[in-house]
Amino acid sequence: MGGMERLDVAEGWAVPGFALVRELGTDGSGRQVLAMDEMTKTQVTIRYLSAAVSRDDAFQQRITWLSQLEDDNLVQVYELIENGGEAAIVAEYFDGVPLRRLLGDPLDAESAVVVLSDVLFGLAAAHAKGIIHGDITPDRVQIAPDGRAKLADFCLAVPGGKGAPAGNPAYQAPERWQGSPQSAQADIYAATAVFVECLTGRPVFSGSANAIGKAHANSPIPVGDIPGPLRPLVLRGLAKEADKRPGGAADFLTELDEAVSPVFGADWEKRSRARVRELAHRAATAPAPTSSTPRAKVVSSAPASASSSRRPLMLAAGGLVAVGVVAAAVYGAKNKDAEAGPSPTMAITTAPVPPATGDPTTTPSPVTPVAELTGPDLADKISSAAAAKGYATISFRLISGRNVTTASGGVKIKGTDLKVNLTGPKPYLKRPAFVVGDYAYVQQGLKWQKLPLGAKAKGYGVLATQTRWGVSLDALTALLGASETFDRKGSRFIGTVPTPSGLSAIAPGYKKPKVGYELVMGSGSLPKQLKITITAAGKPRISLTTVYGGWGAKQTIKAPTK
Repeated sequence: MGGMERLDVAEGWAVPGFALVRELGTDGSGRQVLAMDEMTKTQVTIRYLSAAVSRDDAFQQRITWLSQLEDDNLVQVYELIENGGEAAIVAEYFDGVPLRRLLGDPLDAESAVVVLSDVLFGLAAAHAKGIIHGDITPDRVQIAPDGRAKLADFCLAVPGGKGAPAGNPAYQAPERWQGSPQSAQADIYAATAVFVECLTGRPVFSGSANAIGKAHANSPIPVGDIPGPLRPLVLRGLAKEADKRPGGAADFLTELDEAVSPVFGADWEKRSRARVRELAHRAATAPAPTSSTPRAKVVSSAPASASSSRRPLMLAAGGLVAVGVVAAAVYGAKNKDAEAGPSPTMAITTAPVPPATGDPTTTPSPVTPVAELTGPDLADKISSAAAAKGYATISFRLISGRNVTTASGGVKIKGTDLKVNLTGPKPYLKRPAFVVGDYAYVQQGLKWQKLPLGAKAKGYGVLATQTRWGVSLDALTALLGASETFDRKGSRFIGTVPTPSGLSAIAPGYKKPKVGYELVMGSGSLPKQLKITITAAGKPRISLTTVYGGWGAKQTIKAPTK
């Protein structure tokens, strides 16, 4: 492992299947480490959540949704791992620097605007999935090496002081101080407060938590140091009443575009992003702050390509597939790890032979070796446990090149009948769908379109075929039963498989593919998460992730009649 420690030597419990690279620090939401995924050889960040982070069912659902989102302005969340009463979030890693490190001096107007636009793009994608950030600050905005801002640390706001809402008091909207829950409008307020700090180099209001709360509620919005064309935007974003703010992040992007385009000119974004990139590089190579400045948190994400195309500032119509995040980032060496498929070996253990006692001439009785759980053994356990439950809730994501298929809903274990919301690459928007027998029924307006599955599938039928295979317990147990390699790391099982049954539904035309899987098990011999990777020469990498939950919750899944 090139000098890396085993993750299990770190303080506290450890997520199995990862080797510790280094500690990244601790904040109110938990301890963070940089780690290496032992199967894929890629770096990730792991945040071990503190008890201050509320982890109810709603939190778990939001993290599941975050793991299904992909967006240039959000840091990718991979999964939530639970260990009894403890939990950790695994996220991607990228060489970034917190926005806070750039704010020793105010940013110029163009650079501040490009940061705000990036944050709003990320919020628009997350809000479309019903995910609220809750604690947007300059520490939770990360600047990637290409100058792009990425929003991190969704859903991790921790309780403030007495009378203060959860999250950093300096950025919380007035209604939050009055007990209102987190909302999209409160996120817009916080994003605007960060924007003001970019322009002025200081928070909108400062002082004790109590004084800050009163100022947010009652004090005039300070715009004296804000450039004239940007003042209406600040006044809108920091409006005391939530309904006076923009209706959503997408609406705010439109207003931002209309305000700055006539003033900044055609090339403003290219200029400003180059400046932000340079500022981030300087901040990354400067000595780390040693004062009371908040310590940088770690994020995860492969470095964004500098040549990646930028969406126009005005949010275009159409669906956004986005992804959320979890940790802040520090600059480091670029991740040079080559992609490597899994190559674990089967772990077999034997019980030790006890030393002879009594007469030394007596030969001790042989002890029968005990084999560790095998792939077929685990497949049998899962089949029995899942059949007894009958139903489960699922979320599914398939990525092939730039094409993404997602589904969320419920599954009837016998027959793998589904009731899901189905989404695919453009032009396939989200549609309610049933998969029953050999057909998919997809809602189109007021009618249901009946589509064949399998080799004859077209359009949404292809998406339904992919989803059924990806969430099928029969497909999972077949993978386990056919494993060429099989390794166990706690509740995580890692293996490789020759060409599995039904692969053509997922990867048509893939000759001599390499197929690896990683299965995380829950209690009662029930699966929690399955990841499958498929690679073949000259073909894009395919990645499938299925999350299981809600075992035993019966659902009505039948073909619609109209």
